[in-house]
Amino acid sequence: MMLRRVLIAFLLVSIHLYNVKSEGLSPASTSVFAEEEDYFLHTVERGQTVYSISKMYNVTVEEIYMLNPGSEEGIKAGAQLKIPQKSGSYFYHTIQPQETLYSVSRKYQMKGEDIVSANPGLSIETFTIGKIIRIPTNKVTSPMEGDDNYNQIMTNSLLYPTLKTDRFKTIRVALLLPIGLKEGTTPKNAENNRMVEYCEGFLLALDALKKKGISVDLQIHDIGSGVDLLSNVFKMPSMQDVHIIIGGLSNKQIGLISDFSSERNILYVIPFSKNDDPLVYHNVYQINMPSSYLYSKVSNAFCNKYKDANIIFYQFGSANNRSDFVETVKKDLNAKRILYKEVGTSKNISADISKALDDRKNNVIVPVDDGAESLGNLIVPLKSILDAKPQTSISLFGYPTWQIYSKERTEDFFRLNAIFFSIFYANPTSPKVKSFYSNYQNWYSRELINTFPKFGMLGYDTGMYFIQLLYRYGSAYEANINKLVYDGIQTDFYFERLNNWSGFINANVFLIEFSPDFNIVTKGIK
Repeated sequence: MMLRRVLIAFLLVSIHLYNVKSEGLSPASTSVFAEEEDYFLHTVERGQTVYSISKMYNVTVEEIYMLNPGSEEGIKAGAQLKIPQKSGSYFYHTIQPQETLYSVSRKYQMKGEDIVSANPGLSIETFTIGKIIRIPTNKVTSPMEGDDNYNQIMTNSLLYPTLKTDRFKTIRVALLLPIGLKEGTTPKNAENNRMVEYCEGFLLALDALKKKGISVDLQIHDIGSGVDLLSNVFKMPSMQDVHIIIGGLSNKQIGLISDFSSERNILYVIPFSKNDDPLVYHNVYQINMPSSYLYSKVSNAFCNKYKDANIIFYQFGSANNRSDFVETVKKDLNAKRILYKEVGTSKNISADISKALDDRKNNVIVPVDDGAESLGNLIVPLKSILDAKPQTSISLFGYPTWQIYSKERTEDFFRLNAIFFSIFYANPTSPKVKSFYSNYQNWYSRELINTFPKFGMLGYDTGMYFIQLLYRYGSAYEANINKLVYDGIQTDFYFERLNNWSGFINANVFLIEFSPDFNIVTKGIK
């Protein structure tokens, strides 16, 4: 009786979405994969590069270039690329109109559970026309048995998962970091110092969580700069049942930790790397957004914010280390038919900029370099221009590294209405930031290292967010990843999956504006 009620319920909620007749899909032959096209179409999304797409599908960039003449010159969001359909562990299927999970499973003669298992991000929201899913080729295919209507309802219902939640009384955490410490010694270099500071910030988070009644069992392992120490760490009994692993610095370390955590279904957080490689496993969370995705997201916000402004890109001759970001912005401006100007390379910065100014608009100055020297060289003439013509509207747009110079440049930033983007920012006027500085000083009798980001704050935010996530949602953390509201010290968290089978990246970005009325306004870009 209960089973009948469940089947009726599934039928009622899905009949309007899955109006699939007993289509009489004939059993596919044993060469079901071989009969498909030699390529499939991938729709490019913002922030994707040919390199990241090649990694996503385990093909080479050269193979993509060969199938897509002109793609070596660049690709645009919304464009379609032909991707070679190679033999391997997975076949890639593009969801077609009127297809359902059931019809796809019939097409490839496998259980819907096998398809969902290969695509952990698959749900009713992501099973949409044009999206690509992986079909495991190593599953033994066989015709579905039993009642066709029953199979249809139960297979399609897999997109409405009912999750079993295991609660954790004590959150077991492992930090795997290249600390460079031996008993009675100090860290060897600046990188090791930052790792130590990260641990110190994490300990401050544990103290705050303890006051909330959250119990944590923490283990810290020094994994060095290579991979030799990791194998010994992985063999430790205490590592076999942790709930979360945080750490890894090099790509090799991250790869090995990803494999280990995936085998045991352990949540794995990558706090430092911003590697452009798509994350292979669904349980991996990368805090530092890859540059291509970051630039694309900021560029879109820039175009929307300054579509009516007089945009001026200033070049410093050979010192143009942010040309990759500027090229992204210029491509978007061109696509939206927003005009801009390019000046610079002469010795008279004031004259170059003065000629490009428009008294009727806000003039947005974007240097193509983020160095301290370039910033200083630009600020002096801009202030002179404002002294001579106070009514001129100027906004200086820049980069995350500017926050390293903000202490000595605060007055200039306010005067020039400076705006920069960053994943990480700690507002020095914020009470919670002031409190953290004071707490850190009291605990460790020293100040935070003047780096970007500040690793002590990164350790604190990481610990506070992920431990509370596990405490509140237990084993169902993945389905609830963006339901936890956390107002960070230096960063907020909003995670997006790169595709239906990948891990997550933190998609939170700030725009920080130093307004002339001496207020610092921080706005998030989602």
